[in-house]
Amino acid sequence: MANRTVKLYRNCKTPEGWKRYPAVMSANGKVKPDTVLVKGVEVVYPTGRYELRSYAGTRTVWTPVDGNATVALAEQKTAQKKAAAKAVAKNAGVAVVEDSSRKVLKTWADKWVNAALDRGSLEAAELYRRTADAFLLVCSKTYADDLTHDDVLAFQRSMRSQGYADRTIANRHSHIRTFFIYMDLDKRIAGANPRYENKLPEVYEPGELKKFFKSLTVPKDELLFDILLTTGLREQEASHLEWTDIHWSRGTLKVQSKPKWGYRIKDAEEREMPLSDDLLKRLKSMKDGNNLIFGLKGDVPDGHLLRKLKKLVRDARLNCGKCDSCEKHNECENWFLHKFRATYITTLLRNGLDLRTVMTLSGHSDLESVMRYLRPAEGVAVKNAVNSIKWR
Repeated sequence: MANRTVKLYRNCKTPEGWKRYPAVMSANGKVKPDTVLVKGVEVVYPTGRYELRSYAGTRTVWTPVDGNATVALAEQKTAQKKAAAKAVAKNAGVAVVEDSSRKVLKTWADKWVNAALDRGSLEAAELYRRTADAFLLVCSKTYADDLTHDDVLAFQRSMRSQGYADRTIANRHSHIRTFFIYMDLDKRIAGANPRYENKLPEVYEPGELKKFFKSLTVPKDELLFDILLTTGLREQEASHLEWTDIHWSRGTLKVQSKPKWGYRIKDAEEREMPLSDDLLKRLKSMKDGNNLIFGLKGDVPDGHLLRKLKKLVRDARLNCGKCDSCEKHNECENWFLHKFRATYITTLLRNGLDLRTVMTLSGHSDLESVMRYLRPAEGVAVKNAVNSIKWR
């Protein structure tokens, strides 16, 4: 019988109903998300799931894939290796018995991510998912006990070849180390964390902020980024912010867990912070009948605030045009959400607020974390200070 390899399909919702079509591969060997081949034409169907097509004798077998395009590709490669191994064994007259006692990397990666979700650590779960998908795509192993330090080094080389920053590589290595510990593997397999230059937290310059806010045309967008800038909220804190978190008479905003969304605040530490009169006035003018202040249609949290920021910056032509991300993805790496938080904390410190007060307002659990933001004054502020000195 002709060679029948494991093929990747997408069972998608079309105007004519649910249909299966072959998934489309890009020139770099990755799967184009939500894209299928219909009579030789690439078509995007957002609703659907990936499936692997294989055969049991003459019977066609469809195996669902629980994950995105990256996960689907990794699943396909694993299934192809298994099919090839079984074919070789069959030709040699050897029976293949899969050992259910061994830990399958894909299965345990899902468990690892879900464990973070169960803890309410949505940000950690998202980071773990990205790291696991990227690692499984590079790693050729199926079982955890087959992993060696060479697999980790191969992952690091892959990231460097894609232009990732040293700090990003170090962070992802740290995630992999956590994954190994979760699987009860010897953490020495992961090896030492790659070194990187511990730079000062990046902050937005006044000129950058002026151009950005001037470019905003939707009042709700302006309100969102003003709140990020003047309260230092983390992404998940902002996306789960509800109108009931605003205390109108006191003029404060409360950060707290949201059990109904499965969200728990970092360090389980509630905090309340003051809002400016102007911001409070604008919030009142935009209050609607929804629960979430910045929710999506259906009153659900928006999990893509970073994507919103990147698009607004790109549309306003504020990309730097020099970083690797600008060249490869048309998304400037100099604009990111945590930079608003870093700007907030740095501004408080530069304006004389003591460390413990800033620690309370920012939601940090220790002073050392806050002290990272004690960066020296720069630009015009430094020049004016130097000019005011009587040297002789």
